[in-house]
Amino acid sequence: MRDIVIIGSGISGLSTAFRLRKLGYDVVVYEKDEDIGGNIKTATQEGYTFELGPQTVLADEEVMAFFKEAGLEPLVASPSSKNRYIYKGGKLVPLPMSPLLFLFSPLLSLTAKLRVLKEPWASGPVKNEESIADFVRRRLGQEFLDYIVAPFVSGVYAGDPERLSVKYATRRVYALEQEFGSLIRGALKKKALGPKGVLVSFEGGLYTLIRELARGVEVKRENVVLKIRKKEDRFILDTREGKVETKALVVSSPAYTASYLLKDLSWSASLEFDRIDYVPVVVVNVGVKSGNVPEGFGVLIPRREGKRILGAVFSSKLFPGRAPAGKDLLTVYLGGATDREIIELSNEAITEIVQKELREVLGINSIDFIHVRKWKRAIPQYTLGYGKYLNLAKEMEEIHRGLFLTGNYLSGVSVSDCIRFSEVTAKKVSEFLQ
Repeated sequence: MRDIVIIGSGISGLSTAFRLRKLGYDVVVYEKDEDIGGNIKTATQEGYTFELGPQTVLADEEVMAFFKEAGLEPLVASPSSKNRYIYKGGKLVPLPMSPLLFLFSPLLSLTAKLRVLKEPWASGPVKNEESIADFVRRRLGQEFLDYIVAPFVSGVYAGDPERLSVKYATRRVYALEQEFGSLIRGALKKKALGPKGVLVSFEGGLYTLIRELARGVEVKRENVVLKIRKKEDRFILDTREGKVETKALVVSSPAYTASYLLKDLSWSASLEFDRIDYVPVVVVNVGVKSGNVPEGFGVLIPRREGKRILGAVFSSKLFPGRAPAGKDLLTVYLGGATDREIIELSNEAITEIVQKELREVLGINSIDFIHVRKWKRAIPQYTLGYGKYLNLAKEMEEIHRGLFLTGNYLSGVSVSDCIRFSEVTAKKVSEFLQ
């Protein structure tokens, strides 16, 4: 009999395991694949060190304290990371980061700027749940949606703002309207509109975080859990190496895997979790000669500009050692909710698209290195009505005492969201076992 079994060794599972081990519990993690870390993968080839999934962590005080407790020393991104660009009309336009810069920026027309300034007097809040697109059109206008919010949504969710819920996908923005009746008034009082923190990574990339969290944790790799049953006060798991019994069970798998695992506990819940949409994303790391990549975090490309690239992170500009001398590394993203078909293209076809569009967007005429990684189910989409899935997770935990559900389909999609939520999960497990 084990105290705690965790299924899944992504950032949610390993963060929870780390916290529970610190509390003195016996924890074992089951991972169906040979490698751990979920979609956090770092690779090194031809002198380049690059990420195949998330690029950075936006770390606030709470997350930084977690890193310190884990004995990790984060690398803070270059000060130039505050420079961000939107591709518009054939050139890079800096994203205005202050009210004064906003007024003089060519990113939006004068009409659009005046529409934004009227935001404190916009109608709302509305009673019905809104999409991000409807919310932004109501408060800030169509142009603000097209050239600022929609690219941001593509960068975070690879999502479609017409389908994502403002209440669940952008909770802080939704809360500002609910509390202050205006985004601008709320941002002035809170002194921020978006999430707070600093961009960080680690020596050797984000996989360093995974490796350090797993240090000392019993992880059973390539050991798939085939079935879960509840018997009295314990769970019985059928695994590749045999049956395992546990008092507390943490399922930190993606929703589509959790769906399969939960089918013997609740067939209806299993069907519901299987309906959560995960969009495909193609991550292309590109090495080029230095000279064409500006200082900054990266560029977002609105769909209205007619490109298939969603955006590119200027990876070698953020952290040292990511590219050989005289070279730059870019990480390019394609696909998402508005271009699902690209995942079916060959690597060669994707490479051609990237080469053509990097030439058009950044003036890059030759590529020295390229690596293509496809994620068929990359990011969960917090669509309209998503609250039913969050409520269902709570119901499952209430009905099946000792079961705990976690993962980026419940906590928020960012690495920092998953780390913060792991504290909530670990606390619930600890209270149950006491």
